[in-house]
Amino acid sequence: MKKNKIRTLTLALAAAMLAGIGQSALAHTRLETATLNEGIRILNNVTIGHGCGEKAIIGTSVVFPDGTDSSITVGGQPHGGPLTDFVSNWGPNVQPLQTRAVFDFVDEKQGPTGNVVGFWSGGGPGMPAHMNAFVPFRVSATNIEPTSCAKSVKFFVSIADICEISGIDALRNGGGEAGAVANLWTHNNLGTPYDRVSTTDDGPASLTITRDLTKNPLPGSCGSGVDVEVRPSAAQIMRDMPIKFNGQQVWPE
Repeated sequence: MKKNKIRTLTLALAAAMLAGIGQSALAHTRLETATLNEGIRILNNVTIGHGCGEKAIIGTSVVFPDGTDSSITVGGQPHGGPLTDFVSNWGPNVQPLQTRAVFDFVDEKQGPTGNVVGFWSGGGPGMPAHMNAFVPFRVSATNIEPTSCAKSVKFFVSIADICEISGIDALRNGGGEAGAVANLWTHNNLGTPYDRVSTTDDGPASLTITRDLTKNPLPGSCGSGVDVEVRPSAAQIMRDMPIKFNGQQVWPE
């Protein structure tokens, strides 16, 4: 009887471990810390969840909305004003960190004003398809505009996990799980070749800045406040998603 109980427990633990492995293998690429309070600087990671079918990840490209021509919604409704209506210091808020644990090379992506709007990492051993990996970066203290009614500001982060160097036309030929050339954790409706093929807009990662209601209380006229969301423009994705190395574009070819 005792041996049977031990055998049953062993099988149950094995099943649980296999289930966990399966869930990990199918996980979307996301940020390790997806929500943080305003005014706090943190070290964060892009968490790569899986390869392209059996193909290893050889690089990743990460783009944050630049706030210049981004699409902004407030409580789900379009906002025609600038991002500074809600965030007082968005610009040089993201900085990649050098590590050779997964990839040998890393560099920042700069927008037209010189602000860092993302980063890429690649080369070296890469990430085997069945594993997970961290790509580190720093988020500087981000402040919500005191006069606004924003209780949170969510930035949608577009990420491409690359499994093969290819031309741009090959990116959307099948999903990464089917062994395509890249996993696209991007919006599905911007009208770019980098758009994720999906019936729902579930691709991008996100970084949400929450208001410190003690140090930065809502104005009295705001009630319970509003949630703000920021998405990149198609023009920014076309400009910033490619990877350039020593001044030359190396992905897509």
